[in-house]
Amino acid sequence: MKLSGHEINSHLRQKLEMPTGRHLYVVLGTYDRLDRYERVDFRETRSPSGQRLGDPVNINHSLLDRINDDELKRMVQTEASRTESVKDRLAKELDTLVAERLNGSSFLAIKNLEILFAYDLELNCLRIRATNQKHILILLPGEKVGDRITLFHEAQVQNHRTLPTNLVPENHLWELSE
Repeated sequence: MKLSGHEINSHLRQKLEMPTGRHLYVVLGTYDRLDRYERVDFRETRSPSGQRLGDPVNINHSLLDRINDDELKRMVQTEASRTESVKDRLAKELDTLVAERLNGSSFLAIKNLEILFAYDLELNCLRIRATNQKHILILLPGEKVGDRITLFHEAQVQNHRTLPTNLVPENHLWELSE
């Protein structure tokens, strides 16, 4: 079901009041619509205690910032022969980044996850870390068609990805209306 930004905020606020369970949420939409949601509607969202939730973390930039320049240069030069080690390093950095951000807060919003899908990384660390008092919201370019979620749907077909079906429960998934 497609919802307005305000409707998504209302659903999110209700979910934030639940202290136990899995708390991984996804907002789907076009890049333009997600950007508009982040700039306008999401800024209005408040925690149950009335606090602003904070700006979404750009995962692409944050992961690359965590790797020093010399090591990043080496990784890029040897990537073709060492894809698994690059994947392992990115997965480790993602898990550490999420853990650090949730250490100081009960809520984390993330965006720009293209690097994760480019390297076909598992997203389980997000699901595992989004439990009990910790909540993670993912802003993802995509659309729901039937029971399948196609990510990067605005790109050429060979760049489309599918969101794993077991990652996010149906009632934690919202699609922005235009």
